[in-house]
Parts: sequence; C-alpha cells; structure tokens
Amino acid sequence: MRYSVERIEENIAVCEDDDGSVLKLKLYELPQGIREGDIIDRTENGFVVNSAETESRRKKMAEMQRNIFGKKRK
Repeated sequence: MRYSVERIEENIAVCEDDDGSVLKLKLYELPQGIREGDIIDRTENGFVVNSAETESRRKKMAEMQRNIFGKKRK
C-alpha cells in the first residue's frame, strides 16, 4: 500500500492513500527524516520512502503551481 505524508503534527504523521483513507502513524514507525509530501510504501518490514515517486510528485506539483500562478521557470 502506498501513502502520502500529508502533514506531521507533533509525533504523528497523518498519511493518506490514493482512495483518501487516512492513516495516522507515530514518527518512530517511519524512516528517520520523513517529511511532509513524502510518498511511503508499506512493506512486510515496515514503511520505506519511495524516493522516485516522491520526486515525481513534487515536480508535478511544482509544474502545476507554475501553470496556476503564471511563473516562468528560470
């Protein structure tokens, strides 16, 4: 299962899957250095950051923001 880290509140990461289901996890259950916007995959050994998917989604969001706000890429 894949989740997006939507926000971090104190020691809890609020995560959401593609269907909109919310999962609240304690930070110690997640990889060290987890950040809002990271994409995590649940494996049989716990959670891992999916770096490729995280980067892809961040680029997509940046492009959408440029389109909305009309800023040119430098």
